[in-house]
Parts: sequence; structure tokens; C-alpha cells
Amino acid sequence: MEVLYKKILVPIDGSKHSLKALSHAVALAGSFNAEISILYVSVLSQQVPLYEQVKGNQIPANPATDPANFAKTILEEAIKQVPEGIHIQTHNELGEPRTAITDFAAQNGYDIIVIGSRGLGAISSLLMGSVSTYVVHHSPCPVLIVK
Repeated sequence: MEVLYKKILVPIDGSKHSLKALSHAVALAGSFNAEISILYVSVLSQQVPLYEQVKGNQIPANPATDPANFAKTILEEAIKQVPEGIHIQTHNELGEPRTAITDFAAQNGYDIIVIGSRGLGAISSLLMGSVSTYVVHHSPCPVLIVK
């Protein structure tokens, strides 16, 4: 059985782990001539990333005041990490990240999800379990967790 990855989903949140996952997805895309979809899930709640946690990225200081612009900026920063020649699409979904990622992957027929092992939601992870763990258990396709 030959394994081919033509559609790669990379959920990002602006954390260094999610950008590292994107680097791995770029390597996979180059090897398989695949397309990468970068997904940012906007969470309209108190659980927004803290500006101080993503030092070095050019993001708005308060995502809660302008979530659409915040998502756009996170996606634009991610695009800069992808070299010319790799076909990419960006998506911004609204919802709870764990279920939004797995639902999006199922609805759009992705071959693999490449996700960082840790994101920006450290406190919510303690309360609800990690996003990557949930994705592994509920994904419709293979999941590569990048440490």
C-alpha cells in the first residue's frame, strides 16, 4: 500500500509549536507535492491567547477586541513561513479548537493533520485536556504531532 499525502491540514494558534508543525508540513508537502491548508480557529471567549505568550510575532495586542483582524494576522504570519512553490490555503473557523479541527478535517477530506504538541492555551489544557490529544483520538485521518 502506497501512502500519499495530497491534502495536509495544519492548525495554528501563533505559538512556536504550531509554527514548528507548519515547518514539518512544508517538508511533507515538498516530498509529496501536496497542498497545505492552514487553519486558525477563532475562539470567542475568555480563553484567548495572551499577547505576552507570543513575543516576536506581529499580532494585535488584544484579540478579543478584533477577532477577525487577529485571525488574519496570525494566518499572514504563518504564510510567511511557507516557501514559494508550496500551494497553500488559509481558513479561519469559529468554534472550539478541538472539535473545529476534527470536523474541518472530516468535512474537507484531509489526508493528514500536522499539529503542534502544545499551544497557547496552557490553562485551558489543564481544565479540558490538550487539543492535540483530542485531535489524535477523534481525527478522521492520521495525525502527526510535532514536539
